[in-house]
Amino acid sequence: MSLSFSPIGPWPLVALAAFGVVGVTIWAYRARLRETQGGWRWVALTLRMLSVLLCLIAAVRPSVVMLRKVKQTASLVFMIDSSESMTVNDEAGHRMRWDVAKKALDESVGSLKKRLPDLDVKVFRFDTSLREDSPGEPSPPKGKGSEIGGALDEMLRRFQGARVATAVLLSDGRSNGGPSPLDVAQRLRRHQIPVVTVGFGSEGGGASARDLSARDLVTASTVYVKNELKVRAVVGVRGFPNEDIDVELYLEGRDDPVATRRVRAKEGEDVLTIDDLSFTPTVPGEKRLTFKVKNKEGELIASNNKIDTYVNVLKGGINVLFLQGPSSPWEKKYLMRALDAAREIQANLRVLTRPARGDEGDLDTRELAAGAYDVYILSDVAADYLTKSQQRLLARAVERGAGLIMLGGRSSYGSGGWGGTSLDDVMPFAMNQNDGQIEPEEGLKVVPNTAAIDSFVLQLGPTRTENLRLWNDLPPISGANDFGKLKPGAVVLTETLDGRPLMISQEPGQGRVLAFAGETWVWARATAETQAAHRRFWRQAILWLAHKENDSTGQVRIELDRRRISQGQKLDLKVAARDAKDEPIADAKFEVQIEYLGPKAKPEHVDVFNQGVESRGAYYALGEAGEYRATVHAKSAKGQDLGVDVARFQVYQDDRELENPSADKSLL
Repeated sequence: MSLSFSPIGPWPLVALAAFGVVGVTIWAYRARLRETQGGWRWVALTLRMLSVLLCLIAAVRPSVVMLRKVKQTASLVFMIDSSESMTVNDEAGHRMRWDVAKKALDESVGSLKKRLPDLDVKVFRFDTSLREDSPGEPSPPKGKGSEIGGALDEMLRRFQGARVATAVLLSDGRSNGGPSPLDVAQRLRRHQIPVVTVGFGSEGGGASARDLSARDLVTASTVYVKNELKVRAVVGVRGFPNEDIDVELYLEGRDDPVATRRVRAKEGEDVLTIDDLSFTPTVPGEKRLTFKVKNKEGELIASNNKIDTYVNVLKGGINVLFLQGPSSPWEKKYLMRALDAAREIQANLRVLTRPARGDEGDLDTRELAAGAYDVYILSDVAADYLTKSQQRLLARAVERGAGLIMLGGRSSYGSGGWGGTSLDDVMPFAMNQNDGQIEPEEGLKVVPNTAAIDSFVLQLGPTRTENLRLWNDLPPISGANDFGKLKPGAVVLTETLDGRPLMISQEPGQGRVLAFAGETWVWARATAETQAAHRRFWRQAILWLAHKENDSTGQVRIELDRRRISQGQKLDLKVAARDAKDEPIADAKFEVQIEYLGPKAKPEHVDVFNQGVESRGAYYALGEAGEYRATVHAKSAKGQDLGVDVARFQVYQDDRELENPSADKSLL
């Protein structure tokens, strides 16, 4: 026990003040003491002097400290890093960091419990959170982040008010999130909690490590059967300069790869982008695409060599071969844009720059093989740009069911030498070399033939009145070929104001043919409305030529802006319902749910809001990483079922752990 004082001022000043207070008190009561008699007057004076004494004692602030020893339980806290970087095999003997750390932990805990049974030993795992170690925890670990500072901070909070003898941290030191470990370490120091760090892994496991990884996979969300699907992949190639790297693309339902490539990284190159992966699906349905990088000897990590996404393969795809002559650059530019805007159409452009010589030309004869394409477009191509055998193959393809449309130009029809060729037999009019051009200064107005205004090809608007208005608003074309005598069965679809045919259709054999005397690019350049009409005309022309005009059925669609998102990101989705004419159903009602396809699945409702011809919504990926399914149910305003559509997508965790898996011993 010890007694100490802490006066409110210097001792001399306090003593002087004490004597002054006592003197004033006695002087104040002196007259009253003379006027009174008896012993009680001394009692009153004594009480008053005791009060003054208590005040004086308070002024010197006395303290009594009594010390005693108390036995208190202490905790020894072990914290082992369970993030994914601990799976790197760079310990002695090519062992995994986790295996070495776990063995050291188990041996230490077992020894301590035998030698110090009264010591409270606590074992925790940490990655992005701190949790008590349990037999059910996965091994090796799968944590997608390492927050050393956050783990130490949480440990301090949990043991607040208790005594922690020592905290033992087993880690590779690669902290990539949460509060600064050094800031938290300063707080632990103030609480007199020492931290012993035990490091694992090699500090050369980062930039100098050899590792291949699948970083990204990008493709269209939908593709039609028989249409080519292009895929772009990003590959991490750290530590493999000037070495062959094999990559493969797999489609769900097939054991063999649908595309393979062999790439090579230059010295100092860590990332490669592969743009030329492609394949043509033949079976409709939603399919998972898997991109794999083949393992190579010496890789640091093998678990990051593949990546998945999804594509919806739709029925009714149409393959189109667009043959363009060396002139007329505007037509190919705007026609390709129109075809690319139609999801069910896959158009391949081939520009022929020189006439064929014998059996050799710019066009590969295999592209005219039976079944290679559904529709062929000839735009200002002279007959001699194709070999004789290619001309026969093209005519035969039309007779067997393919579609053909020839556009106007100085190298088209009779002017291009097509009269008397094999193609002359399938055209809707007799082609003659003397057929000239119609080129008035004011251009040529394209007018639908009254008898053919209701044909599928000419339907630019939803009603007859709107359709006629849209055709009237199209700007005149600059010129046209002069057609010769029409063949039996030919149908005039459009004509000039003075009745000269501009577009003729015919169905030779099993195929279909359209002959258009001019070019359509002027329609795409006038206004936004005529551009939309231009795209609709070409979509319907291709559908008719491919015998697909009656294939459109009412359908419900859900479209996701991406098929792979990281946890916490937003997924934008849109849903729409269309009738048999591919017109939107404006009063459709949608019910959208997102479901995790893992254990303990529980569907989540997603609100969608109408925005014009479609409805949009958003989903925030706050749940587990893995595979998800989005489902939309559509009903009409009267409650009739319109259909269901589904789309799968992947939610992945941020792979920051493996971006640089080298150990950070300096931090420890």
